[in-house]
Amino acid sequence: MSLAPRTPDLKANLGVNNGTFGTLLSTASLGSIVMLLIGGHIVHHIGSKRAMQIGSTIIASSFIVLVHTSSSLVFVIFNILSGGAISIYHIASSGHALHRQDEVGKVIVPKLHGAWGLGAMSTAGLAFLLTSKVSIAWHISVLMLLVWSATQFTIHKLTPTFHAKSDSDDKYELTSLKQFKFKVNWFLSIGFFCASLMEFTIADWATLFGKEVLGMSQSTSALNYLVYLLGLIIGRFSIGWALKHGSESFWIKAAGGFGGGGFIILLLISTSIHDSQPTLSYLLNFLGFLIGGLGSSFLAPIFFAIAGRLSKGQNAIAVGRLSFMNTLLIFNSKFILAWIVQLTTITVALLIAGASMLLLIYFGKIGSTKRV
Repeated sequence: MSLAPRTPDLKANLGVNNGTFGTLLSTASLGSIVMLLIGGHIVHHIGSKRAMQIGSTIIASSFIVLVHTSSSLVFVIFNILSGGAISIYHIASSGHALHRQDEVGKVIVPKLHGAWGLGAMSTAGLAFLLTSKVSIAWHISVLMLLVWSATQFTIHKLTPTFHAKSDSDDKYELTSLKQFKFKVNWFLSIGFFCASLMEFTIADWATLFGKEVLGMSQSTSALNYLVYLLGLIIGRFSIGWALKHGSESFWIKAAGGFGGGGFIILLLISTSIHDSQPTLSYLLNFLGFLIGGLGSSFLAPIFFAIAGRLSKGQNAIAVGRLSFMNTLLIFNSKFILAWIVQLTTITVALLIAGASMLLLIYFGKIGSTKRV
């Protein structure tokens, strides 16, 4: 996530237009799609610990190459590798987390989503501070070496919690062609796609939106993503409280109306007044991204919980299937949005993402109507 606030630097390194840049970014999904199909078997064969070690090593190596290269071909190759590595790490860590959740008898997965948001916001905040002072090559290279070292240490400390393979582990395989065949819940998958499109679109375009559309400095434009992540963190750490005061269905619909609708309205206002009232435009823009983050925050944990329930307790398989379908849909949408940006503006792509979240007012009926 450290790359998201520095997309202007990546684009400048490659020397390409917005459409080509968005297309290059979307290629990471190709690696994710392949790994979501075969990664479960790999993790099942080599174990979660080894898979996490390998995945984190490829992630760090790939990102270092991405920030040093000016070749589009090299960028595509290592972006695909990074996408595959992130997915195998996701598969291994999610499978391990589900095992631990069963063992401790407490719901911990939503808190892991919150912890991810905290890490993403920290690295975005660091990018905000370093953008005008340190080159992207030095920033990301040093960061990746530090994160890789910390990851290896943490995995080592977790060694006692990694169990030897047993026959019962089969249900924790996240992916296989057989599991995906004829078992796609399209209503759930499309609903989850509508819920997550904003998160992926903002990661790609929020910083460039601030810089190219609103005329912010590069460091200030990085705040768009930082503020969005702040909304994610607040929401994800509040999910337990929220579900005691409203049902899954209520919060999905509320997220669509408040998050998607509020984001659209505030972005339209900020872009319409930025020439005459730039300060107010910036503030409304930041508020829009904060509301978008709050709206997005509950959705991934809730949809994964629904998927697990509908799969009759086969949580890991459900996570893999839903992640695969979402990655496939996101890959196509990112490619399309990249060329929408090229033909129109970044604003249009962000508004489309907000409109997709609005559709959750309809898809919310898939959630439970009971409070936790």
